[in-house]
Amino acid sequence: MDDFFSSLDEISEMNKEIIKTCCDDTDNHLLGEGMVICKCCNNTISNIIDSAEWRFYGASDSKSSDPTRCGMPVNLLLPQSSVGSFISTRGSRGYSMNKVRKYQQWGGMPYAERTLLKVFQEISRVCKQAGIPEMIIKEAHVLYKIVSTTKITRGSNRKGIIAACVYFSCKINNVPRSTNEVASIFSLSGTIMTKGCKKFQEIMQLNKVDINRIHNTNTINMDDFIDRFCSKLELSEEDISNIKHISYLSQVYNLINDNTPPSMAAGCIYLYIKEVEYDIHKKTISDVCKISEVTINKCYKKLENHKDKLII
Repeated sequence: MDDFFSSLDEISEMNKEIIKTCCDDTDNHLLGEGMVICKCCNNTISNIIDSAEWRFYGASDSKSSDPTRCGMPVNLLLPQSSVGSFISTRGSRGYSMNKVRKYQQWGGMPYAERTLLKVFQEISRVCKQAGIPEMIIKEAHVLYKIVSTTKITRGSNRKGIIAACVYFSCKINNVPRSTNEVASIFSLSGTIMTKGCKKFQEIMQLNKVDINRIHNTNTINMDDFIDRFCSKLELSEEDISNIKHISYLSQVYNLINDNTPPSMAAGCIYLYIKEVEYDIHKKTISDVCKISEVTINKCYKKLENHKDKLII
């Protein structure tokens, strides 16, 4: 009799229709903010706790100290220094313990990473004084990390490469600066800056993994410099638009394409200022654009010969 009922149960189970919901289909699972949800019905399927183990709740916490078990974020550019230990100051304020703590800090950072950190700090200091955004500074840090890992440089070559990292970082982020501008920021001569850029490209060629960082960038043109130069000269939006029109026509007629984009931009600005008779001297334009007065004058002469085509 028992066998009979068991067989009936088995038949009943086999005939029972299996109903699948949208949540059972793994293609509908969507992970976001530590939760797996169904993208069809928005039901929560499971919670995944992948965050740090915070145990400190700020002002609402009853404890007097921070008992969190989490350390500082890991700096991918300085990995060994980021995972070191730290001697707490609590309960050990004596002279001997202070010395031990200092020795531990000195030994907690390898020499190579300490050297890198000094370069990063120098890049940050100089760029912030020049008003360069943080995203460009961070990109320059990454570029210098790649270069220093590929090949060690010293002396003036190293200074030129540090400046070249900032130059190419600006170019990668589509806000290029001229080599003269970057050289001025780092108080370098044009020769060292030019050698630094050349050396930087040679070293990046040796690094097959990150070569596309500098190759997949947009071509620099005059318009990349006109906005910034005109802003420093306190020209209006209408003036900037007119100068850009001059630069566009100069490229159409192939008038000054044998000069660098910063030089061409300075020439177009000077032509327009002379035409509208603004009280802005060539020396002022030279100081703002970091282009010599001789170069500006050469570009201006080429444009002046075709002024009737450029200025309407």
